[in-house]
Parts: sequence; C-alpha cells; structure tokens
Amino acid sequence: MPVVFSSPSRRLAVSRAFCLVLCLLLGGMSASAQTNVGRISGTIKDASGAVVPGSTITVTNAATNLVRTATTDADGFYTVTNLPVGTYVVSADSSGFKRAEQSGVAVTADARLTIDLALDTGQVSETVLVATSVGETVNTTSGEVARVVDSQQVQNLALNGRNYIQLLSLIPGVAQTTDDQLELSTSLATNQQSINGNRGQMTNMTVDGGTNLQSGSNASQINNVGIDFIQEVKIQTANFSAEYGRNSGAQVNVVTRSGGNEFHGSAFEYLRNDKLDARNFFAPVRPTLRYNDFGYSFGGPIIKNKFFFFGGEEWKKIRRLAAPVVRTVPTLAELNGDFSGRSGTLNVPVGFTAVNPATGASVAAGQPIPGRNLANLRLNGAPAGITPDGRAIANVYRTMIGLATSYNNAPVGNNAVFQQPNPFDYREDLIRLDYRFNASHSIYGRYIHDENQLIDPFGTFITSQLPTVPSARSRPGTSYQVAYTWLITPTLINEAKANVSIVSQHIPPAGEFWKRETYGFQYPQLFPGGGVYSNSIPDTSVTGFASFAGAARSLVSPTTDIMAGDNVTWVHGNHTLKTGGLVYRNRIDQNGRTTYTGNVAFNASGNTRSTGNALADALLGNFRTYSESSSDPLGFFRFTQTEAFVNDSWKVNSKLSLELGVRYQFGTPIYTQANNLANFDPALYNPAQAVTVLANGTIDTTRGGNRLNGLVRAGGGVPTAELGRVPGGDSALVLSVPTGAPRGLYNGHNYFMPRVGFAYSPFKDHKTAIRGGFGMYYDRVEGNLIFPSEGNPPYVTSAQFSNANISNITGGSTTVAPFDTINAIDPNLDTPYTESFSLSIQRELPLGFFAEAAYVGNLGRHLIRQPDINQASFAALAANAALPSAQRVDTNSLRPYKGYSAIRMRLSDSTSNYHAMQLFAAKRTGR
Repeated sequence: MPVVFSSPSRRLAVSRAFCLVLCLLLGGMSASAQTNVGRISGTIKDASGAVVPGSTITVTNAATNLVRTATTDADGFYTVTNLPVGTYVVSADSSGFKRAEQSGVAVTADARLTIDLALDTGQVSETVLVATSVGETVNTTSGEVARVVDSQQVQNLALNGRNYIQLLSLIPGVAQTTDDQLELSTSLATNQQSINGNRGQMTNMTVDGGTNLQSGSNASQINNVGIDFIQEVKIQTANFSAEYGRNSGAQVNVVTRSGGNEFHGSAFEYLRNDKLDARNFFAPVRPTLRYNDFGYSFGGPIIKNKFFFFGGEEWKKIRRLAAPVVRTVPTLAELNGDFSGRSGTLNVPVGFTAVNPATGASVAAGQPIPGRNLANLRLNGAPAGITPDGRAIANVYRTMIGLATSYNNAPVGNNAVFQQPNPFDYREDLIRLDYRFNASHSIYGRYIHDENQLIDPFGTFITSQLPTVPSARSRPGTSYQVAYTWLITPTLINEAKANVSIVSQHIPPAGEFWKRETYGFQYPQLFPGGGVYSNSIPDTSVTGFASFAGAARSLVSPTTDIMAGDNVTWVHGNHTLKTGGLVYRNRIDQNGRTTYTGNVAFNASGNTRSTGNALADALLGNFRTYSESSSDPLGFFRFTQTEAFVNDSWKVNSKLSLELGVRYQFGTPIYTQANNLANFDPALYNPAQAVTVLANGTIDTTRGGNRLNGLVRAGGGVPTAELGRVPGGDSALVLSVPTGAPRGLYNGHNYFMPRVGFAYSPFKDHKTAIRGGFGMYYDRVEGNLIFPSEGNPPYVTSAQFSNANISNITGGSTTVAPFDTINAIDPNLDTPYTESFSLSIQRELPLGFFAEAAYVGNLGRHLIRQPDINQASFAALAANAALPSAQRVDTNSLRPYKGYSAIRMRLSDSTSNYHAMQLFAAKRTGR
C-alpha cells in the first residue's frame, strides 16, 4: 500500500512515529495489552444518497470538551480513532449543506461505532439534529463476541457483595462455579466462572488496559475496583482482535471513571444483616452476618477543558461465620481409648499383648482387644495405652470439638458442624488525573490501593478439614498507571502506557491452634528447624475421621508486575492500521510450602502394626506413612514476556468490513534467579542405576544405585553470587545431580496467532449485521506450575517411612526411605491455546430493542494436567491388595521409578471442545 507524504514536516513526523514503533518492537519496550479507547467511523451522504467527500467531521466529548476532527475521503468515508471512553457529539459540515449533528454517541472501550450522517441542502448555519439511543448497537465493523456493562448498569444492578466480577454472570456463555458471592469478594478470585468453556484462570483481567492479575495463579485480582469508581466493564468472550493477548480466554477490562467540566460526587453505604437472611439447611441457627459497604467519590475540573480529577475511597466490613461444614470426629470415649461403642475390627497390634481384666488372661497379637479398650494393652508386660503423641492427637480433636457449633457424642458419621468466624476488613483508595496539554498531547495517571485483612478459619491454600490453622490473610494490592497520547496528525496517533502492579501477599497462621505445644506433641522431627513455623503440628489424616493441618505450608508471595508499551494507529483511507508491542516483567519471591513439620497418615489398610482401626492406631502412634521435608526454600521467580501485534480494520465497502491481524508472543517460562530448581526427566532415568526398594518400602543401600536417578538441575546450577540465598546450593549432594535443564524446566516458544473477523450489513438501513471470524489465543502459563518444584531434591531432601511409631519414626535404624512426593514438569511442555470461532447475527428491532444470536466455538489444546507418572499399575495394586495383610508390600516397592513415591508431572496433553448457541437481547434507552 503506497504512502503519500504531503509535506516535509509531516514526512518527518510520520518517520519519527514509525521509527518509535520499530524501536519498541525490536528493542524490547512494550505496548498495552488492552485498549482503553474506541473509534467512530461512517459515511457522509447527501439526500440523494451520493457520497459527500471533503466534509469536515467534528467529534466532541460532552464531558471534557475534547475535540477531534477528520475529513471524509473520496468515498465519503471517515474514521476518528483513539477516543477516550465517554459520550460524544458527532457533526458533519460541508459547503452548501446544512450541518448534521448526532448527540449522545456512547463510546466504550474498543468500541467500533458506525455513525452515518445525511446532509440536506441548505446553509451551514442551519443544523439537523439526530436523536440517539443509549445501549447495544449493531456492530457493522468487526466480528468479535463482546458485551459492555455501562456505568448505569454497573451502579444500579443488584450485586450481592458489590463486586464487579459478578457482572460477568450477565453475559451469555458464562458459567458460575460458586454461589457464595461474599467469598468471591473476600478472596478476590477471578476464576470462579468459566467463559465459553475455558478454564477460569484463562480469563485476562485488566483495569484501564493495565494488568490486574496475580501471575502466580492467574486467578486473583490485584485490585477489586469499587462499583462507584467504574465507568464501564468491557467483556470480550470470543474472536477478538490481534490487539489482545496474554491469556487464551476472555478479556475483561474495567474502565475507571474520570472527571469532567462539572463537579460530581457521591456518598454511599450499603448493608446486609442476618436478620434479613434465611437459615442455611445445615446450620442449627441463622449465622451472624454484618456487612457494611460505605464510601464516597468525587470528580470534576481542576482547569476547565484541560485538567480533570476523580477520586474516592471505599470500605467493606464483613462480620460473619464461614459456611457450615459437616465433619466426622471421634467420640469423647474413643479419645480416651474406649472403642466399645463402635463396631468393627479392633485387634491387638503386632508387638503388643493384652490382658483380659475380667479373667487376667493374656491375649496375643492379632486377637480382639478385651473390652475394646486400649487401656488393656501391654508392651513388654507393662501397661501400654495411649502414647504422649497419641494423647496430643486426641487433644486436637477435643479442642476442635470445643469449637463445634454442634456435636453429637455418638459413633456416627457427620456428627459435628463447624461455623467459624470469618471477618473481613477492606479499604480501597483511588485517584485519577487527566491532563490535556493541547489538541495533540494528553496524559493521564491512575493510582489504586487495596488493603484487606481476612481471617480464614480453615486456612488459606492449606484447607484443613478442622479449624486448626486459621490464616490471617493480608493481601494489599497497589497499581500505578500512566498513559500518554500524541496526535501526530489527525490520522496518525501514538499511545504509550506504563503499568506497575504490586501485591504483597503474606498469609501467616492466626491464634494458637497450629502449635505443637498447644496439644503436647513430643515426637522428634527428622529435620528440626526446617522453616519459620517449625513448632507447627504435622498435617494429619486419620481414615474415617476429619483430617487436620498445621502451618508449615503458609504462603509468602510478594509479587510485582511491570508492563510498558506503545501502540500506533494510522488511518489511511478505508484502512485503520494499528500496531504495537509489549514487554511484561514479573517478579515473585515465593516459599516452597513444604511439609517440613511432617505429614502423617493413620490407615489400617496395609499397616502391619495396625489394630484394624485408624484412630486407635493414631492413639498408639502407629502410622501407616510419615513424610517430612528438610526445609522450606525460597525461590526468586522471574519472567519477561514479549508480545507484538499488527491489525488492519478495512472498510471494504459500505456493506462489508474485514479485520485482519496477527499477534506474536514469546511464551517465556517462569524461572528462578538462583536456579535452585530441579526436575525429574523420565528420559534421564537409568533403570541400570535404580535403587532397590524392599517390600517394606525402604531402600536397600547395600545394593547400590543412584537415589537421584532421573533428576536434573536448572541452568548451570546455582551461580556463585546466589549461594548466600540458597543454603547448601553447592553441597556434594546438590553437585551430584547434573545440570542442563532449561531455567524454567521447559523451553519457551515463539507463537504467531492469526485473527480474522468480518461484519456484513446486507441492508441499506444497516440495522442488521452478519458477523464472525476465527482467532488463535495462547495462554500465559501460571506460576503454580513451577513453584512446587523448588521443594524437590537435591535442594530440599525429604524422607518417607511406613508402618512405624511416630515416637521413633525411623524405627531406631538408619533406614533410607524413598523421597516424598515431588513435582515435575514435562521438558517438552507446550503452552495451552484456544482456537476460537463464531458466527452471529445482530438486529436492531422496533421500539428500541436489540437482539443477537450467535454460534460460538472454542477448541482448547495443550491444556495442562498433573497426573502421578510414578503410579503403580492397577494390576500390581490389585494383586497386592488381594494378599493377606501381613504379606502385602509397600506401594513404593511397586512404583516404576524406584526411590521415589509420587511424581506429579505437569503434562500439556489435554484438550477441550466447546460449542454453544448464545442469545442476547437488550432494550435501548433514549438520551
């Protein structure tokens, strides 16, 4: 396509603009991931239907008096782009014709409005006004499936919790995965809905086009923007243009309000009270709920037509009980060792004898315990009932029973209901400044800070079945954004944007219920002092009863995301060309969240020292399995992702518009600065070097073998400068594992994503549009894939033992056991992507109604799952289970990769298919 320059100065300006874009794309700067502006285009004709070239088009923002102009080309066509969100007046002037003006034109984020005007013969001083209705309009310029929730809808719709995320449920194709809307507000989650069949964490959340996702999970917000601070929410669910990236699912962009030439403000308070609520079916009483949401907003001019401000604050205070949970806990008699009220096996375990109190007769191992009471057990002739650590486990259950809302002291299931306090305190501060230097240069800055405190009674990211580890979740989120727009010429526009988002997430345990000394645990840990909460109780499971957890897996995860970018838009005749690129830098310092205070399971199945009852085993301290990690490492995770796009919106003729584009993305894995990661690679596992795992699940060290068989370290190992942050990073054990794995444990890839869309208006009135298209969308892989790998050997060692007593975990020997569960990533992991396609019909109906019928399809490919690749075969497990209990071997001896227990590997081999017919209708309102 030839470019014609009309003057040296214009040629210089254009050259500078395109050099800037080239530098940004090739030099590593970035471009905004979401557009925060819209455009208006159309055709100017006279009363006979002939086009009117050379007409002057003026577009004026009603609130700020921002004025943009354009001139129609030889076909009477015009485009005015990069218009900030707002309401506009569009007018057309041409010599010999009356002025035509249409007011109330609502421009939303990424809007592509068609405003055609007809000029009547007459004097320019005369004006023909056209009334406008506000709401959904027929899109005759692009093929995406998208909806806009405007400011009136945002503020007037009844939202339980006043969380804008709930607005997504209004959109066709959205399936909610939780019905607890207050939980949605307190957790700041973004993955509680599936959009067009995509996973929840595939949805990209932005505010004013800047990132609003915590990259560790892709499932929580940085800022939960208050309802009163939102101008609109733009939701694009399928087949959107090449300008959008980062995630393979929907794009949700919140546009914050800005000030105008008039002062506007509000003060508000919303409340909920349990007196107005119904009782939950499982709750014996109506739970307490006090919810107060209050705040204010204020905006207006600092300098009229030039400098504007908007700001506000919001507080949310929730005092409630968590949703009731029903659990099975022991009876008080059982906690004292008396199982006479419960049926089932209760035999004298191996190594013990018992005495019949009625006759004084001795009872051998394997025979029923007299009176079904552990007090009758003997060890070496001495009474051997509940052990000190068994008493500590019983004390945990007693303490938890004291917290229960209701408790049935009977040997039945689901005999306790828990409803714990779940208070939440939240505050948000927001300020936005918009400044217009002149007609060609403008800038805005926006600051948001969220402060929230939540007590989660069952733990955050720990999820104990009993409230032993209430978490004090502190998650302040701050974002800064600056955007600069330069109108180089009326048809050439440059927009630069920078965004910094910070989440300082720390989730320590609250109270005393997580501590060993609270209950009297005495057993010595294998690796004492392994982490911050080394005096925590172990994660404990007792088959048949509720499990409970300690504080070892408490999360520390401060995060910083930095985005900077530049887009250039060039209107050339009936083409609107847009190009840009972005660099996205992420920093997360996160701990490994290992079970360094122990993970113990009491299970009668396969336990050679069992009584036949898991709780009785726990009171005696006879565990089925015990595992423990040596430490809680810290990883300094980083990634830099580069993206670029080019897009052409082409008005082929008055009926047909095409949108053609391609997006580039380099899918960079997250890595650690210190390379303190190791991966298990099946291709590197050498069966000839396998260790020998005995029937009891321990390793026979006399027969040789490599315990670290199949492991490979990231990069070239820990750099010398990083050894201070990685204790033992150059130990003999660490150095015995080869290096050479990619720093992120799999390789990044270059991806090109084509996007094609069309809109066809078959009738002259342009009240009907047939629209559709196809696009490919690659995902930003979440950090949760790699975070657990920092707990792998050799940087962190672990041990697992079976069928021993917790007071002497190793059984008094130097037994070596297989490593506890490790996490791995397929070295050939690929990035998930979605192929999206759609076909829709839009129609403007009489009486102001708008309707759309759409077919939408999404094909998910390379989706990630995490199976245990070291699972013993079903045939081997079945054969083992068929043996008498005394002859069964430990599961670890049946696994294919010897010396390891479970190996949970991330694989990208899953697919999904989604096809749906979607209907949408709306009533437009007059303005």
